Amino acid sequence: MKRAIALARAKQARKVCCLGLMLVMAGLAGSTALALDPMGPPGSALRRGDYKVTLDYAFGQMDLDLANGRWTTRLDGDPYNAGAANSITIKDFQAHRVYAGLGYGIFENWDVFARLGGANATFGDSIWGLGEEFEGNNDLLVGAGIKGTFYETDRLRLGGLLQGSYAAYDGKLDASGWPSFDFIEATITEAQLALGATYFWTQRVSVYAGPFVHYMRGDFEDTFTLYNDDLSGLVHSIYSWEIDNGLTYGGYLGAQIALGRNCLFNVEYQQTSDANTIGMGLLWRI
Repeated sequence: MKRAIALARAKQARKVCCLGLMLVMAGLAGSTALALDPMGPPGSALRRGDYKVTLDYAFGQMDLDLANGRWTTRLDGDPYNAGAANSITIKDFQAHRVYAGLGYGIFENWDVFARLGGANATFGDSIWGLGEEFEGNNDLLVGAGIKGTFYETDRLRLGGLLQGSYAAYDGKLDASGWPSFDFIEATITEAQLALGATYFWTQRVSVYAGPFVHYMRGDFEDTFTLYNDDLSGLVHSIYSWEIDNGLTYGGYLGAQIALGRNCLFNVEYQQTSDANTIGMGLLWRI
């Protein structure tokens, strides 16, 4: 009997792993993707006064639209010229995000959480069309949110979450033949509101899904300095744009498996009308 139970659990675990692998492949195969923040199962299983420690990762790539641009130029430190910059699209903006988080049960089946981590981004040949490549630094990433359970039975849990994050990206943009590199700075603020259901397949395995709303906006800046022979001076230029993807709607699907009594692993796939991503995480209840 024990052997049969163990074999059944191993089979269920393999199914979850296969589902996770399919989600990863689907996320990486998408034409456009954004590193949306992982959400995990909707709802909370924390009791009042309980803690949770989390570790989350997300990867994605997208075409990032830059609009309402402006440029300003200084010649040898003095104001020289300014004007409107053309709207452009950053092709294949790729981002990796890693979070460590701490959550606290404020009520029965309601918790708040905060996350701190790092982000890294790359893209190429999108601003000037000269074969330039952007190499990002490891930059700051912060987030916070709240999860709640609205209804629960032995096999079903209905809940939701509201979360937001702030990411800062910077680094150098360079190309062969350039006398010096550009310096890129970008900040992106995101918010997600999700509802969903979790179905407990067994005591150790569950699947979850639901709709969500995503909002993103930010700022993007390209700064460079070079000597201009025609002007006989050192030219310092700043190009700046707004990132405003606005409000988009999407859905998510995930699976979670209990690795131990108080340790859970989940993998999930998210998709909106113009983005998709893959995320995964570990959770320890304390």
